Amino acid sequence: MAVNFSWAMVGLMLLLAPAGQAAWVPVGPFGGDARSLAVDPSNPTRMFVGTGTGQVYFSSDGGRVWSRIATLNAPANWVVDNLVIDPTHPQVIYAGMWSLADGGGGVFKSSDGGRTWAALEGIRGQSVRALALSPSRPETLVAGTLEGVFRSQDSGEHWQRISPLGHAEIRDVESVAIDPRQPETIYAGTWHLPWKTTDGGVHWSSIKKGMVDDSDVFSIVIDPTRPDTVYATACTGIYRSDNGGAEWRKIQGIPASSRRTHILELDPRDSEVLYAGTTEGLWRTPDGGRSWQRLTAHTWVINDILLDARSPDHFLIGMDSAGVMESWDGGKTFRGANWGFSERRVSRVVADPIEKNRFYVAVLHDGEFGGVFTTTNRGSSWQQLSAGLDGRDVLSLLVERDPEWKLLAGTPEGVFEYTPDHPIWKNRGRWEGAERAPALVRGPAVRDLYQRTPHDLIYAATSVGLFESADGKVWKRLPLSPTEDGVYTVASFGDQNQNLLAATSVRLALSRDQGRSWSAVALDGGHPIRINRITPNPTRPSVVFAATEKGLFRSVDGGLTWSRPGRGLPESSLSDVFVPVGNPMQILVAGAAGGFYSTDGGEWYSRLGDPSTDGLATGMSALRLVNGFEVVAASVNNGLFLQDGRDFRLPRVVRSQQ
Repeated sequence: MAVNFSWAMVGLMLLLAPAGQAAWVPVGPFGGDARSLAVDPSNPTRMFVGTGTGQVYFSSDGGRVWSRIATLNAPANWVVDNLVIDPTHPQVIYAGMWSLADGGGGVFKSSDGGRTWAALEGIRGQSVRALALSPSRPETLVAGTLEGVFRSQDSGEHWQRISPLGHAEIRDVESVAIDPRQPETIYAGTWHLPWKTTDGGVHWSSIKKGMVDDSDVFSIVIDPTRPDTVYATACTGIYRSDNGGAEWRKIQGIPASSRRTHILELDPRDSEVLYAGTTEGLWRTPDGGRSWQRLTAHTWVINDILLDARSPDHFLIGMDSAGVMESWDGGKTFRGANWGFSERRVSRVVADPIEKNRFYVAVLHDGEFGGVFTTTNRGSSWQQLSAGLDGRDVLSLLVERDPEWKLLAGTPEGVFEYTPDHPIWKNRGRWEGAERAPALVRGPAVRDLYQRTPHDLIYAATSVGLFESADGKVWKRLPLSPTEDGVYTVASFGDQNQNLLAATSVRLALSRDQGRSWSAVALDGGHPIRINRITPNPTRPSVVFAATEKGLFRSVDGGLTWSRPGRGLPESSLSDVFVPVGNPMQILVAGAAGGFYSTDGGEWYSRLGDPSTDGLATGMSALRLVNGFEVVAASVNNGLFLQDGRDFRLPRVVRSQQ
């Protein structure tokens, strides 16, 4: 699958960026998880996308180009499942959020079209799973949270709980809806059946008649032309009520496996036409639910639907892994609408040792829409290399050019190989010495692949130990005793690659005889420390760097002793260290606090970018040089960004390594 865009769009992207932002250009691969969609009712070209990482993207051209709103300072583990725009004041936007980790969340508000945002105090700390705005009184907002139902009647300035405090049933609220005629009539769907109030929360009634008991109610939709007609989607199916929820009947036609419906949308031109976004694709009914047709593959997980009121055949969907998809023919065909939108988690960036314009990236958690991507033109277009991976994550990546071109991908089930002659990934590994490991049907989880130069042995750090291979097919176990969770990273260095360093989850081990014997090495006074990456200096074999959860360490005696050089670096978790072949005095470091670089061999470091403006200052997973001078930065959640390294005073180098 190829994804294309023009560099004219790059210029537009920079224009859309906040004033003063550093010249990091997002280059994809675009896609990832899109959790929520919203469109300006007065201007259908203005759209917003909410993510699972506390961020919102904006488009001013109907979804052709997206830009990330860097001023919304929500934690990276907050999910933006709800975006609501005030139809009377379309510059006013609300984002409802909940936390994946600690149950926190809240509502953010923008009054200037998304340029700036502020957390609303009255609902701060609430895990907001649902958010609705009253059609007849837009200053009224209702939020469903894990603690109950909350309402604001002054555009979010003040909030009050309108469900009984400590109620055994009206809690864990997943969906809310407000009657278009009567703002005091509110529906609330919980993780255990629906409820309703007709007096603004003074009294609540259970409205479960006709529903299967213990139904999680994911969404509630009211027909604006017939408000007594209400739809509810639940884990047990889709329900319809024609008397305001007093009684429900299940709509038939969608298979039981597809009944987990995240979102239901009524066509604004014909309320008998409904679209259902499920965990097994997008469905459509033309007759109020009597018959259904699936419009997408059953593997698509649909989170939101945005129908175009101007055109009955045009709509967008927000989904897991693929981001935003668009159809112009009523769902017969779809195409990606993601340029600028990237929620990709990049695990590896690898530069091609021969083609200076080509590099490869591996991504996690995107199934059939992930795998490995390659570009030959600085990200102007991407080719997805995923056939044969069958949705597996790619944990590590290695490109070989001698004796022939091939890619090796480390996955949770061994090593897969890709060649131009056979462009389908094949599991080639035979793991000698791992036969006693449990559950090795196709191979161990391969977390790191390392080859210093062509013709050298290849090393694999895996969940069951350390292995070496001469061809990437037959793997022999080395006598390193791993911890229960195996080995995480490995590197070879020195004359004839005699030296090996390998890290488990708690210790570092050194070998001087190509892995035949090992000795323990202390990094931090002998305390257990997680090492994420080991990087030898390519021209000075005695110098080795280790990126760890407690910062950067360096050895100048081949791994025997270690110190913490590098003024300007924080003592926070680091994920990657890169030393270019052509200029070993350059050091690039990536980690939770952002990216840093040194031009004096690692004594002094400066930050790559301005943390207050560039949006990339936190959460980098990898840094590489391509074309000899351009810096590729892999953010933790937002794919790749490109920057001219000369802006950081990095001298041009002849060639980069993996």
